[in-house]
Amino acid sequence: MVLNVNDLFVGHHGGAIMRKVGLVLKRGHTQALALAEKISLLLSELGKEILVEESFCDLPESWGIHPCKNIADEADLIVALGGDGTILRVAALLNDRPVPVLGVNLGRVGFLAEISPEEACSELQSALEGKSILAQRMMLEATLPDHQKIKVLNEVVIHWSGVARIIDILLKLGATRDIELRADGVIVATPLGSSAYSYAANGPLVHPNVEAMMITPICAYFGLTRPLILPADRSIELVLQRGETFKVTIDGRLSADLELGDTIGIRKSSIPFIIIKSRTRGYFEALEAKLGLVG
Repeated sequence: MVLNVNDLFVGHHGGAIMRKVGLVLKRGHTQALALAEKISLLLSELGKEILVEESFCDLPESWGIHPCKNIADEADLIVALGGDGTILRVAALLNDRPVPVLGVNLGRVGFLAEISPEEACSELQSALEGKSILAQRMMLEATLPDHQKIKVLNEVVIHWSGVARIIDILLKLGATRDIELRADGVIVATPLGSSAYSYAANGPLVHPNVEAMMITPICAYFGLTRPLILPADRSIELVLQRGETFKVTIDGRLSADLELGDTIGIRKSSIPFIIIKSRTRGYFEALEAKLGLVG
């Protein structure tokens, strides 16, 4: 399903309809808690319902919060307070509908979380009034051997989990010829994730407005030894053909053991990730801050 940002939020992104705002914050982060309290007071004054994850039910009742089982299923807008790791956690919460995410950077670089703490309240009010600058980012969906389906914002990584050994992986690309890969592992990244682990493994930088999948071998020995860029509508399967101990890691936060013969399926997600853009910093400024690129 292809979604257009403008069409998606006509009649939905206005303040009269956006009633429920979810807060996802980094636990134990003093600045995140202080800003969450400030935002909660603002939302209460505006008559909005404030949702938090069930694990944050111990926050003060005076904030007017309502713990819920899955914020992504109930909220009209999610405010992520932390850093890029918090944004990745929000992406993992998404099910079958896109929710605009305002990422407030309380970390070091803030490549995914673009909004500064000083901008947070004003950008939140703009979002509630339907005046945000929205960007649509492609996500992937990974299907694990147990049939669990997981949303992916940055990358899926298959790698060895014990002693360093070469892994043989078969890349099945649908109707085209299968490709063999013998390496330490492989990364399948989104354009947004192309500046993360894939870039460290000598993968290409791809602008997030481009929709594609990047397959980047990790220390390749045989077969595919250079990155491969595929159209976004191509489904792929990664079959573990030889090796001893394997893991799959998704967005650096979820990890699972794999066995010989297991298959990981990857395709474009049916929903995009909707991020509220900073008005003061663009993609290349964020890229320079993250990677130290200079002109």
